[in-house]
Amino acid sequence: MATFSALSNPSSAPLRRSVRGEWIPVLFALIFVAFTSTSFMGGSHTGDLVSAVWRAVFGNWHFQWAYEANLIGRKVGHFLGYGAIGLLFRKAWYATMRAYAIVIGSRLMLFSATLGVASTFLLGSLDEWHQRFLPGRVGCFRDVMIDTTGALFLTLVVWAVRMRRRRRMFRACLAIQGS
Repeated sequence: MATFSALSNPSSAPLRRSVRGEWIPVLFALIFVAFTSTSFMGGSHTGDLVSAVWRAVFGNWHFQWAYEANLIGRKVGHFLGYGAIGLLFRKAWYATMRAYAIVIGSRLMLFSATLGVASTFLLGSLDEWHQRFLPGRVGCFRDVMIDTTGALFLTLVVWAVRMRRRRRMFRACLAIQGS
């Protein structure tokens, strides 16, 4: 039956395959979040690792800063990690909406970016809620906001880069037409 639909509408089969391909990295990101949202990856365990590395590199020099380094490293990890997940969500939503023509025209990028950030907020919320039930972990709304801000920031960076590229291409086209 699937081969008949591919034969009758040859463009739909590769389109569906590419949409599935965009959601696979999202699935891996969800699996990664599930594996890192454990007691083993709590602040006390990463703090022990940071303390050991700090002592190996710096000895006892300003050892009290190891705690701050662990905290800052964890928050930067949240920001960049969930920012990247937000970009994966944006790309997957964009491919899905494009394939099924939910939104047409210039709103497609905005809508997919919004869904990407909202999906990241939802994932961060679920992650922090899950951590409330783990020994040695705490759920914190501040982390959800760091995650969401990371997704929003990286989405805006990608948008700015794309707009800059578009302007360059537009100017190049104008230069070609003018000559």
